Amino acid sequence: SEIHISSGSGASNASIGSMDDFKVLAPNSSILAMDLSQLKPYNYMFFNPFGSNMSSSYSLQLGLQCAKIPKSTIRLGITHMSNYGVLSAQGSYTESAPYDTLTSSQTGQQIFIDSSFNRSYNMDYSTQQLRLDGAMIFRMFPEKRWSLHTGFGASIGMSYRSTTQIHYWEGSSISGANGESYFGEETSESFKNKNSFAASLYVPFGIDFGLGKKRAFWMPFHLYTEIRPSLNLHSIQELGTSFSTGMSSALGLRIKL
Repeated sequence: SEIHISSGSGASNASIGSMDDFKVLAPNSSILAMDLSQLKPYNYMFFNPFGSNMSSSYSLQLGLQCAKIPKSTIRLGITHMSNYGVLSAQGSYTESAPYDTLTSSQTGQQIFIDSSFNRSYNMDYSTQQLRLDGAMIFRMFPEKRWSLHTGFGASIGMSYRSTTQIHYWEGSSISGANGESYFGEETSESFKNKNSFAASLYVPFGIDFGLGKKRAFWMPFHLYTEIRPSLNLHSIQELGTSFSTGMSSALGLRIKL
Protein backbone atom coordinates (compact mmCIF):
# COMPACT_ATOMS: atom_id res chain seq x y z
CA SER A 1 0.00 0.00 0.00
CA GLU A 2 3.03 2.32 0.22
CA ILE A 3 6.41 3.08 -1.32
CA HIS A 4 9.23 4.47 0.85
CA ILE A 5 12.34 6.22 -0.46
CA SER A 6 14.79 7.47 2.17
CA SER A 7 18.38 8.41 2.89
CA GLY A 8 20.13 8.69 6.21
CA SER A 9 23.33 8.83 8.22
CA GLY A 10 24.48 7.51 11.54
CA ALA A 11 27.30 6.91 13.97
CA SER A 12 28.17 4.10 16.33
CA ASN A 13 31.03 3.18 18.61
CA ALA A 14 34.00 2.03 16.58
CA SER A 15 36.18 -0.84 17.65
CA ILE A 16 39.70 0.41 18.33
CA GLY A 17 42.09 -1.97 16.66
CA SER A 18 45.67 -2.84 17.41
CA MET A 19 48.72 -2.92 15.21
CA ASP A 20 48.43 -6.73 15.13
CA ASP A 21 44.82 -6.49 13.89
CA PHE A 22 45.83 -4.40 10.91
CA LYS A 23 48.81 -6.61 10.14
CA VAL A 24 46.22 -9.39 9.65
CA LEU A 25 44.02 -7.14 7.49
CA ALA A 26 46.98 -5.82 5.47
CA PRO A 27 49.73 -8.48 5.53
CA ASN A 28 51.54 -6.94 2.55
CA SER A 29 51.69 -3.42 3.97
CA SER A 30 55.09 -1.77 3.63
CA ILE A 31 54.11 0.79 6.29
CA LEU A 32 53.37 -1.88 8.90
CA ALA A 33 56.66 -3.57 8.02
CA MET A 34 58.48 -0.50 9.39
CA ASP A 35 59.60 -0.17 12.99
CA LEU A 36 56.65 1.65 14.61
CA SER A 37 57.43 0.62 18.17
CA GLN A 38 58.04 4.24 19.25
CA LEU A 39 54.57 5.36 18.21
CA LYS A 40 52.08 5.44 21.06
CA PRO A 41 48.54 4.24 20.20
CA TYR A 42 45.56 6.43 21.11
CA ASN A 43 42.54 5.03 22.93
CA TYR A 44 40.37 7.71 21.33
CA MET A 45 40.36 9.46 17.98
CA PHE A 46 40.40 13.10 16.99
CA PHE A 47 38.57 13.15 13.69
CA ASN A 48 36.39 11.14 11.38
CA PRO A 49 36.28 8.70 9.72
CA PHE A 50 38.73 7.48 12.37
CA GLY A 51 37.29 7.05 15.83
CA SER A 52 33.66 6.35 15.14
CA ASN A 53 31.79 4.18 12.70
CA MET A 54 30.18 6.76 10.44
CA SER A 55 27.60 5.48 7.98
CA SER A 56 25.38 6.72 5.18
CA SER A 57 22.45 4.83 3.72
CA TYR A 58 19.88 4.82 0.92
CA SER A 59 16.71 2.73 1.08
CA LEU A 60 13.89 1.63 -1.22
CA GLN A 61 11.08 -0.13 0.65
CA LEU A 62 7.46 -1.21 0.27
CA GLY A 63 4.79 -0.69 2.91
CA LEU A 64 2.62 -3.80 3.33
CA GLN A 65 -0.63 -3.89 5.27
CA CYS A 66 -1.26 -6.71 7.73
CA ALA A 67 -4.94 -7.72 7.87
CA LYS A 68 -4.62 -9.06 11.41
CA ILE A 69 -3.01 -5.81 12.65
CA PRO A 70 -4.77 -3.09 10.61
CA LYS A 71 -3.11 -0.15 12.37
CA SER A 72 0.39 -1.36 11.53
CA THR A 73 2.54 -1.35 8.39
CA ILE A 74 5.27 -3.82 7.51
CA ARG A 75 8.08 -1.88 5.81
CA LEU A 76 10.33 -4.17 3.75
CA GLY A 77 13.04 -3.46 1.19
CA ILE A 78 16.70 -3.01 0.32
CA THR A 79 19.19 -0.65 1.97
CA HIS A 80 22.65 0.28 0.74
CA MET A 81 25.08 1.29 3.52
CA SER A 82 28.54 2.80 3.50
CA ASN A 83 30.38 2.25 6.79
CA TYR A 84 33.59 4.10 7.63
CA GLY A 85 35.61 3.34 10.74
CA VAL A 86 34.29 -0.13 11.56
CA LEU A 87 37.77 -0.75 12.99
CA SER A 88 40.22 2.10 13.55
CA ALA A 89 43.64 2.74 15.03
CA GLN A 90 45.77 5.84 15.43
CA GLY A 91 49.10 6.60 17.05
CA SER A 92 51.91 9.14 17.06
CA TYR A 93 55.38 9.94 18.32
CA THR A 94 56.93 13.39 18.82
CA GLU A 95 60.51 14.21 19.78
CA SER A 96 61.48 17.82 20.55
CA ALA A 97 64.93 19.38 20.94
CA PRO A 98 66.62 22.82 20.90
CA TYR A 99 67.57 23.74 17.33
CA ASP A 100 69.45 27.05 17.58
CA THR A 101 69.80 30.27 19.59
CA LEU A 102 69.76 33.70 17.98
CA THR A 103 71.30 36.64 19.87
CA SER A 104 70.60 40.27 18.98
CA SER A 105 73.81 42.25 18.35
CA GLN A 106 72.15 45.46 19.59
CA THR A 107 70.22 44.39 22.70
CA GLY A 108 71.73 41.02 23.51
CA GLN A 109 68.25 39.46 23.63
CA GLN A 110 68.24 35.76 22.91
CA ILE A 111 65.62 33.97 20.83
CA PHE A 112 65.42 30.20 21.08
CA ILE A 113 64.45 28.11 18.07
CA ASP A 114 63.11 24.62 18.77
CA SER A 115 62.64 21.69 16.43
CA SER A 116 60.39 18.66 16.67
CA PHE A 117 60.22 15.39 14.77
CA ASN A 118 56.78 13.83 14.31
CA ARG A 119 55.54 10.44 13.16
CA SER A 120 51.89 9.34 13.08
CA TYR A 121 49.64 6.70 11.57
CA ASN A 122 45.91 6.31 10.92
CA MET A 123 44.36 2.97 10.00
CA ASP A 124 40.76 2.28 9.06
CA TYR A 125 38.63 -0.68 7.94
CA SER A 126 35.47 0.26 5.99
CA THR A 127 32.74 -1.53 4.04
CA GLN A 128 30.07 -1.03 1.39
CA GLN A 129 27.02 -3.19 2.12
CA LEU A 130 23.67 -4.31 0.73
CA ARG A 131 21.10 -5.25 3.36
CA LEU A 132 17.58 -6.62 3.56
CA ASP A 133 15.78 -4.15 5.82
CA GLY A 134 12.40 -4.66 7.50
CA ALA A 135 10.39 -2.95 10.22
CA MET A 136 6.96 -3.14 11.86
CA ILE A 137 5.59 0.41 12.09
CA PHE A 138 2.76 1.58 14.37
CA ARG A 139 1.21 5.01 13.71
CA MET A 140 -0.45 7.48 16.04
CA PHE A 141 -3.05 9.85 14.52
CA PRO A 142 -2.73 8.34 11.00
CA GLU A 143 -5.79 10.27 9.83
CA LYS A 144 -4.18 13.63 10.71
CA ARG A 145 -1.81 15.66 8.54
CA TRP A 146 0.85 15.31 11.24
CA SER A 147 1.37 11.85 12.70
CA LEU A 148 3.86 9.99 14.88
CA HIS A 149 5.17 6.48 14.48
CA THR A 150 7.39 3.97 16.20
CA GLY A 151 8.02 0.23 16.04
CA PHE A 152 10.94 -2.14 15.74
CA GLY A 153 13.14 -3.16 12.85
CA ALA A 154 16.13 -5.18 11.73
CA SER A 155 18.53 -5.27 8.80
CA ILE A 156 20.93 -7.98 7.68
CA GLY A 157 23.34 -8.17 4.77
CA MET A 158 26.79 -8.66 3.30
CA SER A 159 29.48 -6.31 2.13
CA TYR A 160 30.51 -6.29 -1.50
CA ARG A 161 33.54 -4.08 -0.87
CA SER A 162 35.66 -4.21 2.29
CA THR A 163 38.77 -2.05 2.40
CA THR A 164 41.66 -1.36 4.76
CA GLN A 165 43.34 2.04 4.44
CA ILE A 166 46.63 2.92 6.14
CA HIS A 167 48.08 6.44 6.30
CA TYR A 168 51.55 7.26 7.63
CA TRP A 169 52.96 10.75 8.13
CA GLU A 170 56.52 11.72 8.97
CA GLY A 171 57.75 15.27 9.30
CA SER A 172 59.52 17.93 11.31
CA SER A 173 58.79 21.47 12.41
CA ILE A 174 60.88 24.44 13.47
CA SER A 175 59.37 27.11 15.73
CA GLY A 176 60.80 30.47 16.64
CA ALA A 177 60.04 34.17 16.79
CA ASN A 178 58.72 34.27 13.23
CA GLY A 179 56.27 31.42 13.69
CA GLU A 180 56.45 27.75 12.84
CA SER A 181 57.50 25.93 9.68
CA TYR A 182 56.43 22.37 8.79
CA PHE A 183 58.11 19.85 6.54
CA GLY A 184 56.60 16.42 6.02
CA GLU A 185 55.54 13.62 3.75
CA GLU A 186 52.52 11.30 3.82
CA THR A 187 52.31 7.72 2.55
CA SER A 188 49.00 5.94 1.96
CA GLU A 189 48.10 2.32 1.21
CA SER A 190 44.80 0.60 0.42
CA PHE A 191 44.01 -3.13 0.56
CA LYS A 192 40.96 -5.14 -0.43
CA ASN A 193 39.57 -7.52 2.20
CA LYS A 194 37.16 -10.45 2.23
CA ASN A 195 33.43 -9.74 2.21
CA SER A 196 31.90 -9.48 5.68
CA PHE A 197 28.54 -9.97 7.39
CA ALA A 198 26.62 -7.28 9.28
CA ALA A 199 23.27 -6.85 11.02
CA SER A 200 21.37 -4.32 13.14
CA LEU A 201 18.38 -4.18 15.45
CA TYR A 202 16.77 -0.76 15.78
CA VAL A 203 13.76 1.13 17.14
CA PRO A 204 12.45 3.91 14.85
CA PHE A 205 10.85 7.07 16.25
CA GLY A 206 9.42 9.30 13.54
CA ILE A 207 7.28 12.29 12.56
CA ASP A 208 5.23 12.20 9.35
CA PHE A 209 3.81 15.20 7.43
CA GLY A 210 1.21 14.92 4.64
CA LEU A 211 1.97 17.29 1.75
CA GLY A 212 -1.64 17.51 0.61
CA LYS A 213 -4.72 18.44 2.61
CA LYS A 214 -7.21 19.45 -0.10
CA ARG A 215 -5.63 18.78 -3.49
CA ALA A 216 -5.96 15.15 -4.52
CA PHE A 217 -2.63 15.12 -6.38
CA TRP A 218 -0.57 15.86 -3.22
CA MET A 219 -2.55 13.81 -0.72
CA PRO A 220 -0.65 10.49 -1.28
CA PHE A 221 2.73 12.15 -0.60
CA HIS A 222 4.18 12.30 2.90
CA LEU A 223 7.56 13.48 4.19
CA TYR A 224 8.92 11.83 7.32
CA THR A 225 11.99 11.89 9.49
CA GLU A 226 13.19 9.23 11.93
CA ILE A 227 15.81 8.62 14.58
CA ARG A 228 16.86 5.03 15.24
CA PRO A 229 18.78 3.83 18.31
CA SER A 230 20.42 0.59 17.28
CA LEU A 231 22.45 -2.45 18.29
CA ASN A 232 24.91 -3.38 15.54
CA LEU A 233 26.89 -6.49 14.67
CA HIS A 234 29.94 -6.47 12.39
CA SER A 235 31.72 -9.66 11.42
CA ILE A 236 35.20 -9.17 9.93
CA GLN A 237 36.21 -12.47 8.37
CA GLU A 238 39.91 -12.04 9.11
CA LEU A 239 39.39 -11.04 12.77
CA GLY A 240 35.98 -12.02 14.16
CA THR A 241 32.76 -10.40 15.36
CA SER A 242 32.18 -7.17 17.26
CA PHE A 243 29.08 -5.41 18.67
CA SER A 244 28.36 -1.71 19.05
CA THR A 245 25.52 0.65 19.90
CA GLY A 246 24.66 3.59 17.69
CA MET A 247 22.23 6.23 16.56
CA SER A 248 21.08 7.00 13.02
CA SER A 249 18.60 9.31 11.38
CA ALA A 250 16.70 9.22 8.09
CA LEU A 251 14.69 11.55 5.91
CA GLY A 252 12.19 9.92 3.58
CA LEU A 253 9.29 10.21 1.18
CA ARG A 254 6.26 7.95 1.75
CA ILE A 255 3.84 7.50 -1.14
CA LYS A 256 0.45 5.94 -0.41
CA LEU A 257 -0.87 3.82 -3.28
